[in-house]
Amino acid sequence: MAMESVAARGEPRLVTWAHTPARGLEACAAAAAAAGYQPGDVQSFSRQTPDGRTLQWQLAYRHYTEAMLPSDGLVPFLIEWAPSCAAFTPAASAPRGIELLSLRAESAAPLEASASLAALGIEASDLLAQPAGAAPCSSRLVARLRTPKGVVEL
Repeated sequence: MAMESVAARGEPRLVTWAHTPARGLEACAAAAAAAGYQPGDVQSFSRQTPDGRTLQWQLAYRHYTEAMLPSDGLVPFLIEWAPSCAAFTPAASAPRGIELLSLRAESAAPLEASASLAALGIEASDLLAQPAGAAPCSSRLVARLRTPKGVVEL
């Protein structure tokens, strides 16, 4: 996704998220395609870390613009890190101090989002939620984080 499309949105927000399938990336992408959801072709990537190690991963995603994100970003792209890189992935090497407590998706089209999530092996009821008494007019992701300054929602 082009950064300019994210910046043009104005207010800070979560745009989408990544999912590492337990059954493996290739198997998950194939099962999703068989279920009618096209997560994109699996592609391999690598880059050098500042300390000279090679970080390798695979992604299944499509080159989206923000307007084309599956279910407005509620359906994740898929990622799988090379086993040899487990100790120095961005999550493993990031500074400590912030913990993700929950991730919630509010959807203007929950049935569409549920079907796409199910095709990826994600239980929609673990993620999709509607605010009490109101149907959202647009979809959004909400992360609850424990920070050194308390719990915050993004």
